[in-house]
Amino acid sequence: MSSRKLLFGLLAVAVAALLALAHQGDVLVALLIGLFVLVAGRAVFRGYTVTKGPVGPPEDVDESGTLLVFACEVCGEQLVLLRKGTDAPPRHCAEKMVLRRIPTPEHGPSPN
Repeated sequence: MSSRKLLFGLLAVAVAALLALAHQGDVLVALLIGLFVLVAGRAVFRGYTVTKGPVGPPEDVDESGTLLVFACEVCGEQLVLLRKGTDAPPRHCAEKMVLRRIPTPEHGPSPN
């Protein structure tokens, strides 16, 4: 346990003891609720500071004859994938996007 947490805990106990002696239970309850909200909030937001980026260097995506497109099934947003840094699909509208392989038209002359 770090010295900072120990000091904070001792201070909280000292304040609680003083308030209990002064018969102000409602203030004690309010302080305990505030302490709980503080600790819970820090624990929740600590998880948001850790980001998971690409696991390796970006790679060119080359599938001849197809175009890789990530599509959001909620709103219809589409992203063309040219280089990838991870195998995890991107998120949009708080949902994972779906990978679609769309055939590309041939570059030769069209038969008529």
